[in-house]
Amino acid sequence: MTVRRAFEKDIPALAAIEAAWPGYPAWGEKGLREELAKPSSVTLVAEQDGAPAGFINFWIVRPEAQINSLAVSSAFIRRGAARALLNKCAEYARKSACTSITLEVGENNSPARTLYAAEGFEVEGRRPKFYDNAEDALLMRKALPSGENK
Repeated sequence: MTVRRAFEKDIPALAAIEAAWPGYPAWGEKGLREELAKPSSVTLVAEQDGAPAGFINFWIVRPEAQINSLAVSSAFIRRGAARALLNKCAEYARKSACTSITLEVGENNSPARTLYAAEGFEVEGRRPKFYDNAEDALLMRKALPSGENK
């Protein structure tokens, strides 16, 4: 699994990954294009044998990095794509002088919550009925101590 910066040519594939998940707050091609143009925004793609396995988008807003989107193709679930993307995000964040990474996740998204917890994220807050006025969003944070090599 390799992780690299996303390019304009990746946008249709990334939008298709989003669209494959019903209820996922997808940006679509227009939103993904807008993110590629923002100086503080980073979009990374995980690839396996040249096929896009997933992507992550985050903002560098020192002293933290904020994850906005993480989506993995169903063909690559539980094959390391999400973990590789999170690790590369942490690497970018550390190199950008960030001391933590934040994200929000649906309370009912057990697979994502389990992964985030395994990667060192802790719940620090809650946004009641944040998703479609029904599901709570959990706010999670991971500290990035100086010298972390993960």
